[in-house]
Parts: sequence; structure tokens; C-alpha cells
Amino acid sequence: MLNTRTVLKENDLYLVGDAHYRVEDGESGLYRRDTRVLSRYEWRLDGETPQTLVQHEHGPYWLHQQSANANVGYTMRVGLRRDLQLTATELRDTLRVTRYLGDGPHELRLHLNADYLDMFEVRGWPGELGARDVQVRPTTDGVDFEHTALDGLRSRTRVRTSLPARWEDGALVWTLTDAQTDVRVSVYPLQGDETPTPGDPDALHAEYARLNAQVRADLTLPDPQDQRILERSVADLRSLSFETAFGAFPAAGLPWFVAPFGRDSMLIALMVHRHLPQLALTVARFLAAHQGQRHDPVTLEQPGKILHEMRVGELTRLGRTPHRPYYATADATPLFVWLIGELSETHPDLARELRPHWEAALNWLLTDGDPDGDGFIEYTPDPGGITNAVWKDSSDSTFTEDGQDVSGHVAVIEVQGYAYAAYRAAARLYRTLGEPERAPEWEDRAAQLQRAFQAAFWWPERGYYVHGLNGDKRPLRVLVSNAAHTLCTGIIAPEFAAQVARTALGAELWSGWGIRTLGSGEPRFNPVSYHNGSVWPHDTALAALGMARLGLHAEAAQVTRALFDAARAAPDGRLSELFAGFPREDGTPPVPYPAACHPQGWDAAIPLALAGLLQAPAATETDARHRAGTLAPLCGP
Repeated sequence: MLNTRTVLKENDLYLVGDAHYRVEDGESGLYRRDTRVLSRYEWRLDGETPQTLVQHEHGPYWLHQQSANANVGYTMRVGLRRDLQLTATELRDTLRVTRYLGDGPHELRLHLNADYLDMFEVRGWPGELGARDVQVRPTTDGVDFEHTALDGLRSRTRVRTSLPARWEDGALVWTLTDAQTDVRVSVYPLQGDETPTPGDPDALHAEYARLNAQVRADLTLPDPQDQRILERSVADLRSLSFETAFGAFPAAGLPWFVAPFGRDSMLIALMVHRHLPQLALTVARFLAAHQGQRHDPVTLEQPGKILHEMRVGELTRLGRTPHRPYYATADATPLFVWLIGELSETHPDLARELRPHWEAALNWLLTDGDPDGDGFIEYTPDPGGITNAVWKDSSDSTFTEDGQDVSGHVAVIEVQGYAYAAYRAAARLYRTLGEPERAPEWEDRAAQLQRAFQAAFWWPERGYYVHGLNGDKRPLRVLVSNAAHTLCTGIIAPEFAAQVARTALGAELWSGWGIRTLGSGEPRFNPVSYHNGSVWPHDTALAALGMARLGLHAEAAQVTRALFDAARAAPDGRLSELFAGFPREDGTPPVPYPAACHPQGWDAAIPLALAGLLQAPAATETDARHRAGTLAPLCGP
């Protein structure tokens, strides 16, 4: 694992480097979706790594870097000015090498290698395929790498240079004799019969500039620092997206999750669909097109079920992983119905277009989604895959009050909230279709679920809700963030909301930066854990949206301010996927979680979703709902 990781991305190309954007070893590389197309991309000057003087990201796809000869000391001998830009089709690297002292030649080398490993192999997936047979062919203007996968897919990485170089010991080599030399390198990752297509960095830069102007025109926050956070988040949402047949789909996070995810993409869409409707529509249509059709015990596909994760790398294409797609999640299917209900408020034709899909999803909720028929949506831990098929999907995240792992058919709290929202969405969808007689059935089902939920999940001793029900139907009396998260679904009645908020903002769960995933007094608590004491900003943000929608405006404002403060404390103005659950201290930023995605889709959506809560105090319930950036059904009954 890289100690400090940098990422540039555009469409399905992304460069993962060390602190200075070097691709040298470990997980670093140039990737096209799930395949590493370059495993080394490293500049050397006179046999040494240039010393970086300054580097700046002009955008998520564009690095500017000024370097000098190694061990520069007090006086630079050679300077290197660099612009590295990614477009959808090309990595373009432009160097200007300038001699300031001396008059002898200098040697510039670009070390290159390609291994075509599947991303899962790079990250240590068991059952790897081993070293690939890679052909290397020097050309008059660069070098080509080529590999044919075991399923027959041909991949090439074509490297072209503006200045002729010789190929020597795995590097393109230039001998520089002029006082100033310009070199441009273009890398084209190709599949099948694709041919090199130069990118257009100027057009990409103009697109980001238009997007930034649009944000300022639509939403201006009182504090310029908060506005900077907002604009960065919208740029990150644009950068995270990759093209599909249905439009630009948001990746879950960088660098390892440039892939369609069900739960992640729908939570993003629910948070931003007012401001970015096209993104949300793409999510709904793409997931509908890949909805489960049959029962598959390996991929956990079921009729009507919505996918968890979909991959396209060699391991998946060969059937070595279940991600073709993988359906191991209990929450994506109710989220899908909920999302279509939200979108149909402003895009009523979508209700009819996707009717077979949301009706199939509803049927899943009543059948496979409720394997024991008790009315709750459940999952069964998959011993060969994801243990906990919910957003806290690590194997140790869900347990009993005495620290035992769950088993059997497990019902966790937020999934019941998603189902409640889905049933209410179904009623609205039938009314949108002109079939109001079918709506009461789903309203009654939502009401029945809400009553059963209150009876089974309420934890009166804590003024809160339990994490879930174990397979034996015993409540999981463990203090977690999930109940606060569930406020946004509407299943928690308004008369209980204030108690939930008080507990969530109490000393055990509230860190000062956000709501801890696990209370500090619980078994397994660890502030530097994935799901047992860390703070996940999206989880906290959904709680804030729920608080605002239920009239808890002071509490919502407290949570929103903390999240924007966390982003402001970050050097790049971004919220991270998660950070440690240590208490907030004056003058000290949040403690980072070492392996967090950065940027991450959920967290890029947060400033846009919460921006309205920073503009002015809520005057009315209706106004609060509008400013929360979500439609009324999102967080209310």
C-alpha cells in the first residue's frame, strides 16, 4: 500500500501514484477500469529522481509540477516544468527541461512497464493468474506494450513521443544538449480494435469552468470557504463519473472503486438529484438494465434484485470473481424503488418507463428479500463473500451486545427504513401512472412495517433504536450510528426523532466531527476501525438531512457545520470516505483513516446535499425540506 497516494482521473482512466505522482511500485499504475495498463511511469534526470519543488492540481484530471535536479541545494542546475493531464482517451505529459548552470548534456529517462494485472490482483485477491505475457515493441516515436488475456481480449498501451528517443533497459531515453528542450508524451490505452484518439484537455478545462460557474449561479453560500468546499465537491462528482450506455455513472470512490455500485450510486443520486438530475436518471436506468433475472448461488442474483458491484477485469470475465455482477446486498433493491419514486416527482414518464423494474424490485422485497416472512428485509451472511450485506459490510461490523457475530437471517435498521420509503414511493408511483386504486395497498404495507419496526427495534432504556435483529429475532442492543442515519427514511415517527438525535449527539456517538459508527462504550469500539468507531461523513450527513426534515433544525445545523469544518480542515478541501473517531480538539483536524478513498462518491455528494442548511435558518417545514436538497418523501412520512 502506498503511504501517500495521489490520483488523477477522467472517464475510466485513472493514474495512481505516490506523493509526487510517480508510478514506480506497489499499487501505483495507470488503470483503465479494472486493468493496470502501465505498472511503471517514472521520470529520471541524469539517473536520479528530480526533486519536486511544487505541485498543484488544477483539476481532478490535471497536475502542474515544477521540479529541479536531485539534491538541488541552494542553486538549481536544471529545471523541469511539467503538465500532466488525463482525458477520456489519453494520458498527456508535457515537460520543459531548462538548463540553468553548466553546458554539458543531460540524460532524461522515462521508465515504463506494463503488466496488465487485474485490479483485484494488484490488491491481493487470492487465486491470481500470475505474470502476463506482455510483448514490448519499440517504435520510431515511442514504444508499444501488448497483451492478450485468457478470454481473448487484446489490450495495448501505445506510448508516443514528440521528440525521438531510444529504447534502452526499459526506458525511453533522450540526450539533451540544448539549453531548453520540450518533450510531450502521449499514452493511449487501447482494447480490441480501438485506435489512438487524441484527447482535448482544453475542452475538458472549459467543461469544468462551466460547471463551476453553474454551481455559483445556482447555490452561493455566505462563507467563501464553504463555497470552495461546495465547488470542489461538484467537480469531484464530475470527475468520479465514467461513461456508460446510459450516461455518466458515478464511481463509488478513487482509486479502487471505478465501477458501478448499487447502494453507493443510489445514495449519491438521492442526495443530489435536485441539482444533478441527469446523474440520478443514469443511475436508475443503468441499474434497471442489470437487475437480477434468475437465482444464482454464486453471484447471489435473484429475480428483481439490484446489483451490489459490477466489474469488467480479466478475473471477473473468466469467472474467478462473482462480480459479473455481484448481488450481495440487501439494501440496494429498496433504495432503487425509493429513487425512482423521487425522480418521478419531476420526471413522471420514468414511472412508466421503468415500471417492470420497480415492480420486480417490490416483488423481491416481499419474497427473497424477506426469507422468513416476518415482514422485515433481511440478509444471510455469505461465508464465501460479503458477510454483512449492508452499508457496514465489513465482517466484524454487526454483532450482539456480548460481542458475538450475527447469524441467520439478519434485519438491520436502515434497511427497514429504505423498505418503508420504497413502499411509500410505490404508492406515489401508482398514482403517477393514473392507478390510484393500487396506492392504498402500499401505504398500508408501509404503515404495517412502521408499527412492526417500532415494536421490534425501539430501545427504551437508551431512547434509541437497536442495530437490528439477529437470526433468532433477538434485538442487537448495540449503540451505532445507523438509527440516526435511518431518520432520513421516514420510518422513525416524529415523536421519537428528538430522542434519537439527543443520543446520536451524546458523548458516546458524537465525536465533534460526526457521528461515530459505534459508541465508545461498546464491545469492539476502536476509533481507527472501518465500521466500529470511525466516522463516515455520508452516514452523518444522512442523519443531518433526517433531522432537518423532522424539524430538528439546531441539531441538523450542528452536524452540517461539523462536516463542512472537517472538509475545510483538509488541505484539498475534500471530505474523506471516513476518518477516525477520536474526539475533536481545538485547532486539530480530524485524524485520517489510512486506507480511505479520496475522493469518494458519497462524500462528494454531501456539500451539495447539505448546502441549503448553511444558507439561512429554516422558517417552515416546507422550506426545510426544499433547502435540504431532497424531495419531501425522502425524509418524511
